Amino acid sequence: MATSTIAPHVRIDHSIVDNLAAQIGIYGLGIYVAIKRHLNTKTGDCFPSYKTIAKKLHIDRGTVIRYVKKLKAFNLVDPQLRFKEDGSPTSNQYNFDKGGSSEQPPVVAENNHPGCTKPPEQVPLLNKKQRTIAEVDLMPTPIISGPTDKQKACPHPSEFIVILPDNITICNHCYGLLDENLTLQEEEMLPIEIVAA
Repeated sequence: MATSTIAPHVRIDHSIVDNLAAQIGIYGLGIYVAIKRHLNTKTGDCFPSYKTIAKKLHIDRGTVIRYVKKLKAFNLVDPQLRFKEDGSPTSNQYNFDKGGSSEQPPVVAENNHPGCTKPPEQVPLLNKKQRTIAEVDLMPTPIISGPTDKQKACPHPSEFIVILPDNITICNHCYGLLDENLTLQEEEMLPIEIVAA
């Protein structure tokens, strides 16, 4: 990409900042500017990769992909797939102008570009049970009740025994706590209660 064909500045319509910045967010606005920075004003070429945009803004590639979809939903960009000669995909061609005009396309709340196909309807799986957040146990409380079968059968090889400060002896082979005779301590432990901070 020749430097002479890229404008030394980026034109951002005031309506985007005034009317859409709050909806697309600061990342969306930054990604829009980073994409538009690569626009060749003479040819209309604009195809920075997600990686290039992410590198310029010091964010991850996944964030760029999410916000490009959001920018497309607000009709700020119209990414078109491009392919290499071997048929493999490459970076998108970003179109800002509809019909070759130099003005920004009208901003609408949904993507109704005539050339776009409608997204497929989301159909819930018939056999999948819908669960509420109360039914999902995100962090179960561990209960330590006694030695496991591996700990009971462990020969506690000397190369796996570690003595920590305060004479705490651990077997790294079975992850068991050992007493002074190097036998597994079988003391009943109380349930550990996790307190949310």
